[in-house]
Amino acid sequence: MTHTPHAEQSSSRTPYVGAALFFLVLIVIGVLALMPKLRHRDELRVEAQEAVGPPVVLATKLKSGEAGGHLEIAASVQAFDQTPVFARTSGYVKARYVDIGDHVRQGQLLAVIDDPQTAQALMQAKATLAQLKAQLAQAQANAQLSNVTNERWQGLVKQGVVSKQDADQRYAQAGADVATVAAAQANIAAGEANVRNLAEQESFSRVTAPFSGVILSRSIDKGSLISSGSQSGVTQMFTIGQSGTVRVFASVPQASAGGLVAGHVAKVTFREVPGQVYTGTVARTSQSLDPGTRTLLTEVDLKNDGRILPGMYATTIFDLPRGTVAPVLLPANALVIRTAGPQAVVLDGNNIAHFRSIALGRDLGNATEVVSGLKAGDIVVLSPGDGVVDGAKVEPNMQQ
Repeated sequence: MTHTPHAEQSSSRTPYVGAALFFLVLIVIGVLALMPKLRHRDELRVEAQEAVGPPVVLATKLKSGEAGGHLEIAASVQAFDQTPVFARTSGYVKARYVDIGDHVRQGQLLAVIDDPQTAQALMQAKATLAQLKAQLAQAQANAQLSNVTNERWQGLVKQGVVSKQDADQRYAQAGADVATVAAAQANIAAGEANVRNLAEQESFSRVTAPFSGVILSRSIDKGSLISSGSQSGVTQMFTIGQSGTVRVFASVPQASAGGLVAGHVAKVTFREVPGQVYTGTVARTSQSLDPGTRTLLTEVDLKNDGRILPGMYATTIFDLPRGTVAPVLLPANALVIRTAGPQAVVLDGNNIAHFRSIALGRDLGNATEVVSGLKAGDIVVLSPGDGVVDGAKVEPNMQQ
């Protein structure tokens, strides 16, 4: 009997097909045997969760704070009047009479600048002015002579002794000499103005205090080269400040800014002056909030007893006026800071957690005032962990 090639290939594949079917049957039997075990494990997990219950969290009921109260803010001190002193003429420092810490009075001489160019120019201007005055005297004498001559010639014309042409020439000369006198007087006025200008410029070589105060800094010494002006690169000679009264600047948060007006009493303390509380008044505010910090720049004017130094740090205490709505106090460990801004986890009547955005007011240390987003009586979660998610049911453990 003859076997075809096709029959031989079919007979060679039969063992492989049978093995594949056998393994497929084993897989199906394994899955069917494993499914009840997996189902039983899930049932055990659900039963365990139901036995344990929802996660327990610490929670508290929010209370209202005081509508007013104290506001303590860090502040900085500046001299009441403070200005840099620059030279108004160029030259070398000939003498310096004050140093840092010296008390000076208005108009007191601080330094002298050697400015020989201006001094020489002033001497030349004065000499030129003397020449101009001499020229005026000569012009006035010529004008007087021309006037007398003109009057005589006009009389001689009437007598027929001289010609009309000669008399007209004397008349014109008299007028020209009067104009020469006027020009000489104008030249003298210009010369006097030049002398005054150079004298004023020479006075700038004497550097004086613009007001009474204290020398805060010094950048020159005897022999230093000084250039006039205050542009970049020009050496500043001194810094003078008036510290009999100082300015205390504080940045008040937006939530409290509305209660501060000019005349409001403020107390100021310094760590370097323990036990001493200074009382001042709000002199002025910026009348606008800084868009970066949402704070109001407030200035408190304070009498200085000599112990307050410009540049010191201070603490300002404001007694805020009583408001109509008391803020809600949120415990510090209930505040959640996320990319969406400050939030708190609030529980509803079914103990379902909800993340709620809030607006903050003053930071009181262990608590923070909440301007909006919460109300007194709300239950919030304290120190919410990763297991507390929005919409999750929890078991609150109420804290006082």
